[in-house]
Amino acid sequence: MKNHLNYEIIDGPLKVYEIKAIHGANYFSGGQVIVILLDLKEYDEVFTDQIEGFYEKLKNRLPSLYDHHCSVGKPGGFFQRVKEGTLLGHVTEHTAIELQTLAGMDVGFGKTRMTSQQGVYNIVFRFIDEVAGIYTAKVAVNLINSILTNKEFDTESVINTLTEIRENRLLGPSTNAIVEEAKKRKIPFFRLDDFNLIQLGTGKFQKKLRATITSDTSLIAVETADNKYLCTLMLKDAGIPVPETSLVNSPEDIFKIRNKFPSLVIKPKSGHLGEGISILLEKDSNIQSAFHWADSYNNGVIAQDYIEGSTYRLLVINYKFVAAVKLVPPEIKGDGEKNIQQLIDLLNSDHRRNVGDKARLSLIEIDETTEKLLNDQNLNLQTVLPNGYILKLKISGNLKLGGTALDVADNVHPMNKYFSERAATIIGLNVAGIDIITPNIRDSILETDGKIIEVNAAPDFRMHLKPTFGKERNVAKNLMSMLFPDNDKEHIPTFSISGSIGKTFTVDLLAHCLHRIGYNVGKTTSKGFFINGKLMIKGELTSSKDATLLLKDPTIDCAVMETSVEGILDDGIGYEFADFGIVLNIKDIYNFKKIRTGLSELSDVAYAKSVVAEQVYDSGYVILNADDEYSDLIKKQTYSNIIYFSVEENENLLDILEAGDTLINLEKNNIFIQKYQDKKKVLNVDELTFVSENKDNLEGILAVIACLWAFKIPLKNIIEFLISYSE
Repeated sequence: MKNHLNYEIIDGPLKVYEIKAIHGANYFSGGQVIVILLDLKEYDEVFTDQIEGFYEKLKNRLPSLYDHHCSVGKPGGFFQRVKEGTLLGHVTEHTAIELQTLAGMDVGFGKTRMTSQQGVYNIVFRFIDEVAGIYTAKVAVNLINSILTNKEFDTESVINTLTEIRENRLLGPSTNAIVEEAKKRKIPFFRLDDFNLIQLGTGKFQKKLRATITSDTSLIAVETADNKYLCTLMLKDAGIPVPETSLVNSPEDIFKIRNKFPSLVIKPKSGHLGEGISILLEKDSNIQSAFHWADSYNNGVIAQDYIEGSTYRLLVINYKFVAAVKLVPPEIKGDGEKNIQQLIDLLNSDHRRNVGDKARLSLIEIDETTEKLLNDQNLNLQTVLPNGYILKLKISGNLKLGGTALDVADNVHPMNKYFSERAATIIGLNVAGIDIITPNIRDSILETDGKIIEVNAAPDFRMHLKPTFGKERNVAKNLMSMLFPDNDKEHIPTFSISGSIGKTFTVDLLAHCLHRIGYNVGKTTSKGFFINGKLMIKGELTSSKDATLLLKDPTIDCAVMETSVEGILDDGIGYEFADFGIVLNIKDIYNFKKIRTGLSELSDVAYAKSVVAEQVYDSGYVILNADDEYSDLIKKQTYSNIIYFSVEENENLLDILEAGDTLINLEKNNIFIQKYQDKKKVLNVDELTFVSENKDNLEGILAVIACLWAFKIPLKNIIEFLISYSE
């Protein structure tokens, strides 16, 4: 596949200084975004109504922008803004959103923000895939520049490229549905490769899956299901109705046993999606070619009795029936006028069909199976079929091959459900697609002489999630309930610590105390990545990538991370939610007076750090500094419980207590925990040997006490852990 990141921005009036992808919650958004640092140059403060022909040219290049409501609040609203006059940064934002939407990546979020430099803007928009997002950013600028310079622009080619990126890089329908279900449950997830390998949960509670194979799925079961001959024998031994099956080594073996089969099917011993399968074979020449075709897929061929009826896929998760569809292979019907290729093109013109497997229906492609079906009937793509002649284009009805699915889950006979569950149990497959051929799924296969013809590992959920006809079934919910049953933990306790001064010390002290409780603690700081105090990786590890690295570790059951404002600005945070978000202080603005961020005031820095407070579970805790004037700004971004700490006497403390919030404060060298009228002494600071040398650590000590207290650690243990710490 072409490297679309090498796509170049054409020379034009608008200049791009930087395009970057921010993956976690960040200064601009709670989700991942692309940021274009765009200089409008001579078009600064030039509105679109002042640019001759701009409205008409934009509408011609991207007419679907009509669907953007913008601030007007109705279809056509954005075009109205363009006609009346808006800035080109705003237009670039909407263009980037719409280009992705047209390629099947509906992102629906964007904003345009000024920087501290006149005419330079941060153009921000959501993305689903980073490569698609960065490519879109470049294309959006090129499209606007093409209008300004009166050059041609091939919008259709851009959409096709984005569609190609989508199909090659986005999660498949099954995996994506599972991830969406995880989001609903606020279960953390990480994509581990460019395909469908996903981690759900964090630390020791994590589960992995690729498509619909989970880390709990038996490898032996997957291999057994793939071996169609062995699988059939095991099901037969368990009393499950299956076709008569023989393993054959040559066409001659088939000739010897053909009398056993009223009608013959030849297929590879292992395979999928109908590959290498030939049906209704009678002539010796056809049997010979069918054998060699099947044998080309692997070193084993089986002959089976052909079963009359329709094909049904029953989905079994955790050994329980959850859904069923009737699968119909794509077929065309002759009209005496159009040739086969024309009839296929007509079928593919259905608006529901699209490239790949991300749409409701897939395009029908002329593959090896289709070519063989045509050859076996002495047909080719130019053949005009007689009126009423039905031609099947595939053996399998799988949606990936252009088939259609009819939901029949409510009509499955109880005995058929039982046999599907038993088949999955016999093979030992916790997620299984059971293929049944029978005239009618409403009746027991014992009565209809139906058979289970295959057990499939990694069954595709798409046919159940979005069947062509009938009720949609959220089968991803069943899989998630299997992986994480009610009351099972899915994420380890996670502590994120930010601030201008004292972060590293606070992480070290908190990690020490948590380890004393009995946790296997992983931590990332400006000194490195540690597990239970052992240095794993040395370096400045306070970025989004480092937080993600920590949470992927399967050996830890608690995570403490130093979250720098630099990391937040560069790549967001590396997690969705933490249990504790601690903001120690806002002391200075370092070197953040940069065009790319627009940070020029302490309040801007506080807003950036507020991401740590905002991304906390509803049941979690945010720890704020009552002495810091910017804590009120941070509090406004907070949706969780709040505990305050204070090393000074200030007028806010009484308000905090009257509001019913917990306060950890310092009075005459004594540390207290207070709520309403309840006041408990923790200890005297002089009892801590590590404080005398560095008074700046006091804020960190109080923040740690706040965390441990909210974490339900008994006061006597908190005191013991603090006293035992040494730097």
